[in-house]
Amino acid sequence: MTRLLGILIAAFVIATVYMTTTVSQRQEVLRHVAHHNDAWAVSQSVAEFMRLEAMLASHFMSDETASLDEVRLRLDIVFSRLASFDEDKLKAFLEASPKRLEIVTKLRSVISDLDTELDQMDRASAIAMINRMHELNGPLTQLSSQSVQQGWADIEANLESLEELHQIYGIVVAFLIFAWCVLILLQLRQNRLLTNSQKQAEVLNSDLVSASKELQEKNRSLEYVAHHDALTQLPNRILFWAELENALRESRGAVNLMLIDLNDFKSVNDTLGHDFGDLLLNQVSQRMREFDDKVHIFCRLGGDEFACLIVGKDDAGAENIAHELAARIAAPHFLMNRKLEISCSIGISSAHDPQSTDAQTMFKQADIALYRAKDATGQRICLFEEFMQREFDDRKALENDLRLAVQRNEFELLYQAQVDVMSLELRGLEALVRWNHPTRGQIPPGLFVSLAEELGLINELGHIILVAACTEAATWMRPLKIAVNLSPLQLQAPDFVQSVVDVLKTTGLPAERLELEITETVLLDNRERVVKILNELRALGLTIAMDDFGTGYSSLAILRDIPFDTIKLDKSFVRDIAENPQAASLVKLVVDVGTSLNKTVIIEGVETRAQHERIRQLGGPLSQGFLFARPVRASKLGFLHQAEQHADLIDDFSH
Repeated sequence: MTRLLGILIAAFVIATVYMTTTVSQRQEVLRHVAHHNDAWAVSQSVAEFMRLEAMLASHFMSDETASLDEVRLRLDIVFSRLASFDEDKLKAFLEASPKRLEIVTKLRSVISDLDTELDQMDRASAIAMINRMHELNGPLTQLSSQSVQQGWADIEANLESLEELHQIYGIVVAFLIFAWCVLILLQLRQNRLLTNSQKQAEVLNSDLVSASKELQEKNRSLEYVAHHDALTQLPNRILFWAELENALRESRGAVNLMLIDLNDFKSVNDTLGHDFGDLLLNQVSQRMREFDDKVHIFCRLGGDEFACLIVGKDDAGAENIAHELAARIAAPHFLMNRKLEISCSIGISSAHDPQSTDAQTMFKQADIALYRAKDATGQRICLFEEFMQREFDDRKALENDLRLAVQRNEFELLYQAQVDVMSLELRGLEALVRWNHPTRGQIPPGLFVSLAEELGLINELGHIILVAACTEAATWMRPLKIAVNLSPLQLQAPDFVQSVVDVLKTTGLPAERLELEITETVLLDNRERVVKILNELRALGLTIAMDDFGTGYSSLAILRDIPFDTIKLDKSFVRDIAENPQAASLVKLVVDVGTSLNKTVIIEGVETRAQHERIRQLGGPLSQGFLFARPVRASKLGFLHQAEQHADLIDDFSH
C-alpha cells in the first residue's frame, strides 16, 4: 500500500510538471500566432515601399504636391519595416531562398541609395530612382505573396501543434482524474483498513486486558502457592520467616514463637498409611485455625512440624495459648471411621525487645525448647530459658567430641559374665562399650549411643565395637560366646550382613561364638525387612538375643514371629523377685515359655544372693549381674587364655 501511494504521488508530480510544460508550449504557440505574422510584416513592408515610390514621384513629378519631409518620413517608415526582416523567423524565411535574399538585397540597396541622395536629388535623378524602385515592385509583390503562403503554412502548423497539445493536455487531465479516482479508492480502502485495524486493536486491547487480569490472577495464585503449604493451606516456611522478621522489626510489644511437633506421628504414617496421616495433618491444621483470633499466624514447616507467631502477649499469655492449643490437638480425631488421639510437643521462645532480637536466634531458642519438651513427661510444653542454651551448646560440644572420638577410636570395651545359675560356670560374656572423655570423665552409654544414633555415627561406632569384641574373643582359648549389642539403626544399613561376614572373616572368630543383641524397637520400622536380615544373620551360624525383654513394646507375639535364639529378661523383673511372688511368677512364666520354645533365657540384673537363689528355685538357666561380676577390661580376662576350666568364677571377676 505504501509503495502504491508513492507511485501515485510520483505520477502526480510528473503529470503536474508535464501539464505545466504543455501549458507553456500552448501559450508560446498562441504568442506566435498572435504577434509574429510574417506575411503581414512582408506585405506591410512592400506596401510602404510602394507608398514611398508614389510619394517620391509626387514630390518630383507633380509640382511638389508632397513635401520632402513627407518623403523623408515615408523613407523612415520603410527603414523600420525592413528592420523586421532581420527577426529570426522572417530571416529564416528569406534565407530559405536565394532569390528572396537577392530581392531584399536590391530593396535595401535602393532604399539606402535613396536615403543618401534624397536631399541633393534633382528631377532626373529622381526619375532614375523611381525607375529602379518600379523594377522591384513585381519581385516584392511576389515576395509578399510567398510570405502570405508561408504564413498560412505556419499558422496551419501552429494550429496542428496546438491541437496536439490539447490532446496531450486532455490525456494528462484524464490521467489525473483517473489517478485521483484511484487515490480516492485507496483512501477509502485505507480508511476501511484503519477501521478494521482499530476494531482489531480494540479486540486486542480487550484481549490484553483480559490476559492481564488472568496473569494477575495467576500471579496471585502462584504467590499463594509459593507461600502456602499445598496440603494444609497454612502459610509455609517462606511466608512465616517473612512475618517473623517483620514482627521483630515493627512490633512494639513482645513477640513469642511457638514450634509445634506432633508426637509419634511417624507411627501413624507407618501403621495407617500416609493418606491417613495427611487427613490427620489437615484436621490438626483446622484446629489451629480456631486460634486465629489469638495468634498472628500459623504455618506448616514440613512433615508434622508447625510454627505459631504470637504478637503483643507476655510469656504467661503465650503459655496459656500453648496449653489450650495442646489440649485442642489432643482431643480425639475421627477419621475414616477411626478414633485417633495424638499429642504434641511445644517449644516457646520470647522476644521482649523485638528490635534487638534476631529471627534465627529466636527460632533456634524455640527449637531448643521444643527438644526439651519432647524429652519431658506429662504435658510437653517448654518455655526457653537461658540455661537451656548453655546445655544446648554443651551438647553440641559433646557431639563434636563424639565425632572425634569415633574418628580416633577412643572407646574401650568392658566384659560382663553370663553364668549358669546352677553350676555358676561361665557360659559367655557381654561386651559393653565405654567412653572415657578426656575432660568430662565417664560418659554413660545411654547418652553417647543415642547421640551417635542422632548424628548418624552409630554404624561406624557399632562396627568399631563389633571388631574389637570379635578380635578379643578370638584370642580366648575357651570357646565362649561373646554378645554384642546392636542399635536398631544398624540393621537398616543395606550392607550390614556383609559387614558382619567381613568382621568374622577378618578376626577369625567362628560365627557360632557370636551373639548379636537387639531390642524389640527394631520391629517398629519395616518388620519384614528386619526379619529377613535376622534370618540371614542366623544363617551364618551366629545367634540373636532379644535384649530387655518385657519392657517397651514386648509381647508374646514377638516370641512367635521374630527369629531369635535368646531371651534376656530385663532387670526390672528381678529387682524384688525374692520378696514379691507376682514378680517371681512373671519370671517363671518367661522361663517356661522360653524352655517350651527352645530359647535360651538369660536373667539380667542379679545383684544379691537372695535373687540368685530365687532364680535357681524357678529353674532359670543363665544369669548376669553384679553378683557374679562387674564389667571388666580385657586385661582382666587373662584366665580365658588358658585351656583348663576355672573353678572360682566370682573371685576371678572381682579382681
